[in-house]
Formats: sequence, structure tokens, C-alpha cells
Amino acid sequence: MMDEGSFEELEAKYAPKGATNTSPVHAAGEDGDDEVRAAADDDSSEDDSNSVFKEDADSEAEDSGDEDLSDEEEDSDASGDDEDGFPEEDEDDDAGRAQETGPSGRPVDRDGVEWDYVTPEGMGFNDDMDEDAMTFEKNGKTYFKPDWGPWKARDWVGYWKKTFDIEAAQEKGDKAHLAAIKKHGLRNRNHLKRVRETFMRHYAKDPEFTNAALIARQEQTRDKLKDALEPGMLDPIEGVSLQLWAAINAQRLSLQPADFVKLLAKHKVDEARFAKADEGWQARMSDQSNPDAAMAIATEYGKAFAGAGAGQFGASAQAASGSMGVNDKVAGKNVKGAEPMSFERYVEVMTAQSCWAEQGKDVNQLLSKVFKMNAVDWSNASAYWSQKMSTDIELMTTKFPALQAKYTQKYSAGQADADDDLEV
Repeated sequence: MMDEGSFEELEAKYAPKGATNTSPVHAAGEDGDDEVRAAADDDSSEDDSNSVFKEDADSEAEDSGDEDLSDEEEDSDASGDDEDGFPEEDEDDDAGRAQETGPSGRPVDRDGVEWDYVTPEGMGFNDDMDEDAMTFEKNGKTYFKPDWGPWKARDWVGYWKKTFDIEAAQEKGDKAHLAAIKKHGLRNRNHLKRVRETFMRHYAKDPEFTNAALIARQEQTRDKLKDALEPGMLDPIEGVSLQLWAAINAQRLSLQPADFVKLLAKHKVDEARFAKADEGWQARMSDQSNPDAAMAIATEYGKAFAGAGAGQFGASAQAASGSMGVNDKVAGKNVKGAEPMSFERYVEVMTAQSCWAEQGKDVNQLLSKVFKMNAVDWSNASAYWSQKMSTDIELMTTKFPALQAKYTQKYSAGQADADDDLEV
């Protein structure tokens, strides 16, 4: 295997003094380096795109295998990064300078070599090159050539949404695939390969990069549900809006029949009208002639139900409800509100209910007896934890399976007592 280095080593040696357009990456094939290194500034497009490597007094050290930076270069590099590890933007450095071209009219890279396409970081490519041409050799070492295309390095959700859109188009054929690639600012399929490889080299080991993929999927799903709603689908039925219907349902479980009638009267609705509204909303939520619209209505119902703030953990659910609707931005791990219970307790309650159902037991009765909760309380707890877990790869793939296995063993054995030592 060839001795491999990282692009920032070369950049530190050969970049013009004061240049800020470096694109540090993981060295190709480098093992054991879990640190996610930084990329080029988000908004950089043309700055320093013409800069070429300039041989200097350090070239001898480079040729002899000495990759160490001088004290001055180390200090300069340390002071040039922002708090995220990205190079600070120098707005005055070659701002607005046009891409330099060679004798044949094609753009030149930082070594002055002509290519079909040159990245803002000065890396050159030919359109017919595949992924095998994403490296270059210098002084006996192989270096990866980053190509971010027009995509912002730190917009991970945006990266995944574009990627998913292109993948979906690929299923429709080559023409649709290429159209989607160009729609997102890329030149061709090889350009897509290079951009994806650049993101993966930087961020594949970072769990937050994977979490961003989960968020992107949810946002796309919400957009799809929102688009499926047709005019009139959320209009009130018998004068009862979706929000009122959900709020009344959230409160009725803990009310006696007489109190429920009073609750309806408070909202100027009688039992007959509410029964018709209830039937109508249930029909809309289960209408499979437009399943995406039905799911959108159910999603909005869940938001309104949690937003009612009824029952145990009501305050937590009400805060968490702000990010549950089809028009809301996915909150994920940043869901608002306090934890209604610990994550371990949440998984225990979930697993216990599943085990009881498989055993043919009365789930609601045992939920009340063992955990002092009813269905509304469980829904309120889920409003918080379901959002958090759905965009946290560690919770989803590591902690949840381990806890689920633990409590499946416990409740499958017929034990029905809650752990007294759990943090609730």
C-alpha cells in the first residue's frame, strides 16, 4: 500500500501566505482517526480558486519526508480556524476574482494544469474521470482531492435531502437520474460520485452525520404528507375542529360521564354533535383512498392531542408538540420540554405493554396497576421520547435494543412489578 498523506499537509507547505481556502480531509486509508475534520467555508465559491502551489524553502524538507510544520505555520493554522474547526472566511482575499483559464480556454488548477472542471479549492478533474481519479500523487504520497461541488459542507441535512432526491429519481431511469443530478448543481454522475465521496471522507464516522440523514427523511416525509392534503380536509366537522376534537379526547379519559357533558357544554357542543364529529374525523383519518392525506390528518391529530397538555406528563407533551406537525421543522434530539421519565423507564413501559399484549392480558389495566399510568399518560411520554429517539442513532441502534432485550426477558417471564430503583 502506498504511503498516504492528507491534503492539509501539502496545503500547509505550498499554499500562498494567508490563503484561507484550505479543505482539510481525512487522509485516504488512514485508520484510527475518529476526529471529524473541517471542510471549506460554507459560502466560499470563487475565493483563491486560482491559487497554485508555490515551491518554497520547505520543499527540501518535503522531499526528504519531513512533514512537520514550522512553529510559525502551526501558529498560523491554529489561529485560522473558527470554533467549529472550519477555516475563517477572509472576504477580502481574492474576492470576486474570475476562474483562471489556460491556453485551451479550460480552467486551471493550483498547479496551472488545465481541466474540464476545477473546484473552488483548486482541485482539477476531467468529466470522464471516475472515482479512481479522486487522488493525486506528490513526493511519493497519495492525496485525496476534495470536491464539494456547490453543496455546503456543513449542511448535512441538505446533503442527505439532495442525495435521497437523486436516488429516488434514479429509480425512474437514466434520464430522470441525470436531470436530478443537474437540478442539484452537479455536472454529471462522476461529479456526484466525487461530491458524495468527499462528504463521506469527512463525516462518515460522525454519528451526527447519520442523525442528519434521519432528520432529512422525516422532513421529506412531512413535505409529502403536507402536499397530499386537499382543500377542505382539515375543515371542522359539525363545528368541531381537529384541534378541539383532539383536546376533548385527551381530557375525556380521566372524566366521569357527567363531567364529560360539562366539558362539551363548555365548548358549546352537545353529545350528538360531538358523536357525529368523532365519526367524521375517524373516517378522514382512515380513508385509504388517499393514504398520505389520512396520515397527515393523523399526524396533526397527534400534535393537537399532545398540545392539550392533559394528564400526567401533560406539560412535557405540550412543549414537545410544537415540533410534531406536518408544517413543523423536525426537532429530533432538540425536542422541547423536560423528560417525562428516563429513557430506560420509557423503554420498560413500552416493552411491558408489548409483552402483555402478546400474552393476551389487559394492557390498560396493567399499565395503571404497574406504572400508575393511563393511555393519555403513555401518549404524552411518547410525544417527547419518540421524537428524540427517531433522530438519535445511538439511542435507536445501541441503547434501545439493549434495554428492550432486558425488559422483554423480564415481562415475558410474567413479572409485573416496576423496578423501584429506576430513575423516573
